[in-house]
Amino acid sequence: MMKFYALLLLIFPCILLAQEELLIEHLPNTINTYDAEFNFVQKDDNTGYYTASREEEGIYKSSIYSSIFKYNTWGKGKYSVFNSDNFSTGNISFSTVDGRTYFDICKGDNCNIVYVEKNKTTGFNRIKAIELKGTKNKQPNISKYGTQQVMYFVSDRAGGYGGLDIWLCMIDQNGTFGAPINVGAKINTDSNEITPFYNQREGVLYFSSNNKKGKGGFDIYRASGKLNLWKYPKNVSELNTEQDETYLTFYTQTTGHFSSNRKQARYRKNEYCCMDIFSFEYRKIIESDLIQKIALTLPLTLYFHNDEPDCCTMRTTTEKNYKDAYISYFKMQEEYLRMTNNTVINSFFEDSLKNNFNHLELVLEAIYQSLLNGEKIELLIKGFASPLYDSRYNINLSKRRINSLINYLSLYNNRILVSFIESKKLILQNFLMEKVGLQKK
Repeated sequence: MMKFYALLLLIFPCILLAQEELLIEHLPNTINTYDAEFNFVQKDDNTGYYTASREEEGIYKSSIYSSIFKYNTWGKGKYSVFNSDNFSTGNISFSTVDGRTYFDICKGDNCNIVYVEKNKTTGFNRIKAIELKGTKNKQPNISKYGTQQVMYFVSDRAGGYGGLDIWLCMIDQNGTFGAPINVGAKINTDSNEITPFYNQREGVLYFSSNNKKGKGGFDIYRASGKLNLWKYPKNVSELNTEQDETYLTFYTQTTGHFSSNRKQARYRKNEYCCMDIFSFEYRKIIESDLIQKIALTLPLTLYFHNDEPDCCTMRTTTEKNYKDAYISYFKMQEEYLRMTNNTVINSFFEDSLKNNFNHLELVLEAIYQSLLNGEKIELLIKGFASPLYDSRYNINLSKRRINSLINYLSLYNNRILVSFIESKKLILQNFLMEKVGLQKK
């Protein structure tokens, strides 16, 4: 039987001590009115879509509008082709994979998600896999997951944790929808969790919740992970106020939009009554595309083959460096594929092993440029060993693996980092994480 990968994870968060500022701007009156505007989704550099709620004969109806960015400002919203005379529409989301456009249609409290096929503007398609009588299903957000897509959405269906919960639905390569899955208790609470947005660049789910731990009303939170596997959410405190903050979306690595009824929002009579759309931009005082790429790449996972480097020894140091271990591991790809024609194996070698080594090169170059700019940087290196041997062997193996990475950092690009390490401008923290398992028989 073929022995599959035994992996070591070296994860190193990089603490960049560059200062950062956040710029928040209220979108112009061509977008924001005395009514409610929300869910601004920027489709490209010049086109944005948003939802506006208007009162018509005592009844509020929402519709989707589009806007063109011209002369350095967003133009007046135009009534979208995705609207209907029979329903309220809103909460648009675009698939970059198959070109579908998703949005809500509501009649009264009855809300469901529909989609329009690529290059079409009419002919709504229902998603029967998620429809459930007597429940709300709304606020779709479409993201890519491998060869499939994921639709995160909001529902009050049974099987949740109370109130509105965030759910997901897988969409296969044929466009078929899977059964709804709750994203789990780390995200959902007995309060309301709404307006999901999965940022694929970061691997982070942004959403809003009115749980009691926030600043007040709905606060924006972020949680790393995917599907229904998440770390505990963190409050994005710099964006939140005592009012409601919802519908966060990113367009670039550092820019996007959200909705809020904070003090700057427009109103006729009752302050804090209505949502307006705001843009945000995270700015580094030291402007560097490489620095931004570091922040989005970390934490970074690196891999070793079984017992590498220096098999079958209790030594804690090694003369080898991580690049040696990476090359020897990558050369095994064909051997594994000959033993089993498994697409998961090929995906691991290309998307994880090779891709993460390339990211390491990018990170080290950005670190070097940042050090030249006078920054002080700390790298925290964590080592893990798979539980094939006793704990003492695993600890020493993990130490050798950490040591091999430090060796590579010292040798990188003709030793350009050594002087910064010696002057303690680049600090390497060795933090060993033991993983104890059964002894090998």
